[in-house]
Amino acid sequence: MTPLDSNAEPAGVGALLTRRSVSPKRLGWPAPSDAQLALVIHAGLRAPDHAGLTPWRVIHIPMARRDGLAQLFALEKQRRNPLASAEEIARAREHATRAPTLLAFVVCVHADAVVPPHEQWLAAGAALGNMLNAFHALGFGAIVLSGDRCADSRLAAALGVNDEERLAGFISAGTVSQLPHAAPSRPVNRVWSTWGA
Repeated sequence: MTPLDSNAEPAGVGALLTRRSVSPKRLGWPAPSDAQLALVIHAGLRAPDHAGLTPWRVIHIPMARRDGLAQLFALEKQRRNPLASAEEIARAREHATRAPTLLAFVVCVHADAVVPPHEQWLAAGAALGNMLNAFHALGFGAIVLSGDRCADSRLAAALGVNDEERLAGFISAGTVSQLPHAAPSRPVNRVWSTWGA
């Protein structure tokens, strides 16, 4: 395999340069099929992973279980804010039911591994990035949302996340029903420097 000429069309890079997060309110049906979800997870498994620890996993939450998740979200909101209004509780419930596809993303750091925890978190993040890019390449919109609810131990336990794991966020995916605003262009020199220059 040889590198492409610098002036060549960036075939595989093109999708990366156009990907952006899409809010659940802009996602509709159809949802990714099981076969497409498998491709997305395979893409996650291709991410860099020192020692092949796979320090992450996903939990698919099907539509048949969304009402149960909505109740868990409502209870979490009430624990966090006992004075939450009915509107705030309804909004918390809606977060569980809006997206056509919903995955919980769980980070599983292996405490006894030679690979340090920060490298395992980087590997999990790389896998998550690959999955979001795969959704985009398949023609879907996606976003990962976290927030305070991910730190709630009772919600995590109800989802089957154990004490050694961390509920890192929820991936929403579906067909883009309303285009988001154009992503702001950020210059590469904000993150690119040359040592000694």
